Parts: sequence; structure tokens; C-alpha cells
Amino acid sequence: MSRIGIALAVTAVFVTPIASATENDLEEQIRLDRTAIIFDGKSPNRLACDTTLRAMPDGSWVTIMLGGGDAEPLPQNDIFLSRSEDEGKTWSAMKAVDLGVKKENPNTALVPSELMIIESRATLFVATHDGTFADWKEWLTHSDDSGRTWSKLEPAPGRLHDRTFIRNHIVTRDGRILLPFQHFLRVGETRDINRGRRFSPPTDPRNGVLMSEDGGETWTEHGDIRIAINPNYSGWAENNIVELADGRIAMIIRADGRKVLYYAESTDGGRTWPEFATKTDIPNPGSKAVIYGLGGDTVALLHNPNPKHRSPLALWISYDGMTSWPYRRVLVSESFKGPAGRLNYPDGFISQDNSYIHFAFDDHRQRAVYFGAKLPELNSSRQLDRRTTR
Repeated sequence: MSRIGIALAVTAVFVTPIASATENDLEEQIRLDRTAIIFDGKSPNRLACDTTLRAMPDGSWVTIMLGGGDAEPLPQNDIFLSRSEDEGKTWSAMKAVDLGVKKENPNTALVPSELMIIESRATLFVATHDGTFADWKEWLTHSDDSGRTWSKLEPAPGRLHDRTFIRNHIVTRDGRILLPFQHFLRVGETRDINRGRRFSPPTDPRNGVLMSEDGGETWTEHGDIRIAINPNYSGWAENNIVELADGRIAMIIRADGRKVLYYAESTDGGRTWPEFATKTDIPNPGSKAVIYGLGGDTVALLHNPNPKHRSPLALWISYDGMTSWPYRRVLVSESFKGPAGRLNYPDGFISQDNSYIHFAFDDHRQRAVYFGAKLPELNSSRQLDRRTTR
């Protein structure tokens, strides 16, 4: 759709103990950033949400998103896919992914929650609901042709078939697959919200991981992490995980209304977790944030570092296992809609040479945008997070 361009928005703080930091380094990173518009929505199908960028087994890049209608949640919501054959420079038109659900009931809404690439297979995790998040189910489907065709939907394991989003996977150094999940014990009474929408609030979130030691053939569930004592707490809990140098699994959790991200940690590779997550000092307005292992204890964070608003969109890097974040760079300072606009849901992968984070985000629920953020020079001998690196 859109050709690649030089990214806008460039305020930053740049300090790193690993690479020699100069203003020239920072200016060069900014110069090498890449961006392109994947989708620019128009009513009655303006919505762009839950954007996810992945490198596929055949070498193409795919962005999937929640679309259909002008907002969410709505019964017309569906999953859409756009493909790039030139590493993000140009993109095909968004097309609905046909999973057979809309043919059975056009009023069933679909939401993508993770696109996992393991060797030659892509696995898409999908939520379905009635347009309000009542009757909410989580499913998975496989593709062995890089997302061109998909298998019949299968239910997510155990209790996670109900009221669950399964999020970004990692592959640990010993070869296990870990998938973080946010599961809700119930949804609240359906109520009117605005613009003709109705909502059944997800209530009492529990977080943990699914673990597979056989390449995804079988799964075990670990963790039941809470972020609130109050069982009536309602809010999304989009979580993300990374493996640290000593094998600990670190998890960040969105906590609506708390103004910061929450944190939980497993010291035995994801097998056991604390009962409650704890507050961090990382500001967050109640929005999805994602973390990526860059080797050892070096971790990248894409997020909105603002307790009040989903803007700006920034890249932070920690070199000490998420204890401190000395590298902080604003990638996008504000929405194309201006200061009141929102920059949402960044999600992507680390390049094979550890030089870029390639991701998609939605700009004010209307545009799906590709962004390639140039990373600072890192120690090349460190092992990369194997989540979505190609």
C-alpha cells in the first residue's frame, strides 16, 4: 500500500554501558528508522486494532489485525491480514482471514491474540465472542503455507478455552515453548457503552504461562497470578514474557487504572509463579506493552511511557535484567490525529542480525503502521530471544 519512509518523531535519552553512546549514534539510529502505512481505515470499516507483525517461514512478512466496523467490540469485528514481500516497504490490501466462523454466524466477533511461528508452521490464536465479550472462547488454528490457508479451529487447552487471551510466545534456551495467558474468572453484566456498542467487562484476571516441551504437541498450565485483591477488579491484563540470563522468566502485566506496569517472575523457568504481581515504576496508561530479549540480560521494551495517555510510543532498553532502563527513545511522538490521538498495541519481532525491532502498531484505531526501529549496537556474541527472530 504505502512505500517506506523516514520515521517522524525523534526525542530521546540515550545512555548505554555496552556501546559507546554519542549524539552521532543516536542521529544515525533515527536516520535508519523505517515506517510505512499498512492500512488506512475508512468508515464503515475504519477499525485497526491488535496489530501483530511476524516474519513468515517463506520469507514474507505478515501483519494481522482486528478490523471490521468502525470500533470494537462489535459483532462485525474480524481478523484481517496484509503481506509484504519486500520487508515492509510495500503491503498488500488487508483481507479477512476465512476461518469459517462468519459463515456459520456473521454476528460472531473474532479477535487475534498471538501469531506464533515455530519452524515451518504458523499458529494463530483467536478469540471469538458475541460482540460484547460474553460467550468468549479462545481457539487456535495452524497454517503450513505461511498464512495462506488455515486449519479448522481447535479449542485452547483446559480452562483457557474460556475467557482467555493467549499472548506472545518465547522459546527458551532449553527448547521449551512458553505462551503467556490472561484468563478471566468471569465477565460482568453486559452494559451499553457508546457508539452503539455493548460490553461485558472481563473480571478477576489471572495470568500465567502455557508450557510445551514437545514442540507444541502437548501443553501444561502454570501460574495463577493476580494483580488485584478485589475479585471484582475489571480490566485487561495483557502480559508479555522474556527469559533472562540466569533462566528466570520475567513477566510484565498491564494493570488498568494503576498507572504503571506490573511485574511477576518465575525462578524455575516458568513452572511456578507468585500469587500476586507487584508494581513497577514503569509508567503505563493502561495499554499493551511488549518485551524482547536481546541476549543475556538485555531486554527491549515497546510501550507508552505516560501514565495518562497512549502517547508517545517509545523504545526502552535494559542491560541489567529489567532493573533499570538507561536507553529511552521516543519513536513516535504523537498520533496523526494530533496530541489527543492514541498510539496502540505495538507487536513484532527482532531482526536476525539483532539490528532492528520490526513491529506494527495502530494509530488511533484507524491506521495500521509498520515501524522498523534501529537498535543501538549490542554485544553480538549474546544469544537472542528466539521468540520471533528470523
